[in-house]
Amino acid sequence: MSIKYINEPAIEHLPETPYVGIAVKATRLEWEKVIELAEALVDWLEKKKIEPAGPLFYRYWVIGSEVEAFHVEVGVPLDQMVKGDEQVLSSMIPGGSYATAVHQGHPDHLAKSLNELEIWAKKEGLEFDKRWEDEIEIWSGRFECYLTDPEIEPDPEKWEIRISYLLLRDDAA
Repeated sequence: MSIKYINEPAIEHLPETPYVGIAVKATRLEWEKVIELAEALVDWLEKKKIEPAGPLFYRYWVIGSEVEAFHVEVGVPLDQMVKGDEQVLSSMIPGGSYATAVHQGHPDHLAKSLNELEIWAKKEGLEFDKRWEDEIEIWSGRFECYLTDPEIEPDPEKWEIRISYLLLRDDAA
């Protein structure tokens, strides 16, 4: 019997939302670099006295591996656009229809939930908004949002992570 880490997937319409983030390229073996950026982003927001409008997320542009770099942004949503700087970018989460689900459990098992969401979307006839540049697959909207604050719940087995993939405009109907 396999353990299920994901709730029932759904299609949700999400509004365009401003955010600030820090971009990085890192392999799975270099993931500590990505985690450290979360703290740097929180410090930046505190210094600027800017309140997040929601929890921390990772926005994946390119999916990597242990040897190929992920292209990812560590971000937080905001109520309004703010000016970034040389390290912190200011951008928008695209509004639209997303295939979403909530992963429940340790982030080490997240790949299973991502796979389940992709299988569900394929069964539903949905296509994700992404493009190819040569051999590189680039996602328009692929997010992991950390719903559980590790400072409040330190046990990663009890964490919840919302995964959201932007659907092609044709699928939004």
